[in-house]
Amino acid sequence: MKKKLPVIFILIAAIFNSEMTCAAALLDRVVATVNNEVITWSELMNVIAVEGKEYLGEATGKERDEKIKEIERSFLDNLIESKLQIQEARKMGLDVSNSEIDGAVDEIKEKYGLTGESLVTSLKAEGMTLRDYRERLSEQILLQKVINYAVRNNIVIADKEIEEYYQANRDKYHEKERIRIRQIFFAGPEDESQKADIEAVAKELTGRIDKGEEFSKLASEFSEDPSRQFGGDLGYISRGSALKEVEDIAFTLKTGEVSSPFWSPAGLHIIKVEDKIEGGGIGKVRDTIKGNLFQKAFQAGYYDWKSGLREKAYIRIKL
Repeated sequence: MKKKLPVIFILIAAIFNSEMTCAAALLDRVVATVNNEVITWSELMNVIAVEGKEYLGEATGKERDEKIKEIERSFLDNLIESKLQIQEARKMGLDVSNSEIDGAVDEIKEKYGLTGESLVTSLKAEGMTLRDYRERLSEQILLQKVINYAVRNNIVIADKEIEEYYQANRDKYHEKERIRIRQIFFAGPEDESQKADIEAVAKELTGRIDKGEEFSKLASEFSEDPSRQFGGDLGYISRGSALKEVEDIAFTLKTGEVSSPFWSPAGLHIIKVEDKIEGGGIGKVRDTIKGNLFQKAFQAGYYDWKSGLREKAYIRIKL
């Protein structure tokens, strides 16, 4: 069976080929100019075809055109941002070596059990050559580098910030161990003979989760619990606040881990642990708080940096 290559990195369309002649460029409509570079209609459509595949679905003809119209501006904005960041990386003298790209390819092959041949086959199924994929990996690595240099490496979270945050949020970081869980729930049937059918559905769902489908999406679609409207989110629980069978399973799972289906007197459950808060004071949660503060500072810094690049740039949109 051929393995389909998962989308490991956000596929950013290849930067406009500077070797193209002006005559060739005229054959493709320019939808945006970003400083001294352009984004073409075909470049934008290539990105939408890959990244917007789930939204476009099986739509064809006029319906597909209408769906593309709804999302084309947001995808173009993302392309403009990527273009600006790559331009900034080049100004900073950053580049990506062949060995770095080789390493990224090897990691992907190892993680997903792919050989060189099966990788090429999987890429072909996605409409890409290995060369295309290496170029896009190169761009993604370059983006990661410039974001690290310009934003991430400049963030420092002081011990005082951690202490102040802890004191202001003591209720959140209670002494008791607490975990935040989601569940997909099926009510117990009146007829015991129906249990096998419920277990079969649950087994199918865990298989889909293992293959990468969102737990919350499946909970919204299949769960019979009121929490389905929140993607199965039950919030934080502590010992003694939920069904014993749920607690016994949930507290053994790691963050991000999903349980096998199991029965309680209420019905059949599939549990996912979204977060864990350990008891025992600030010493137990220091790293968690630092991570949260770092992520918040990074998001703010990244937004400001992107906005600054955009303010200084010459951008003309012709969509």
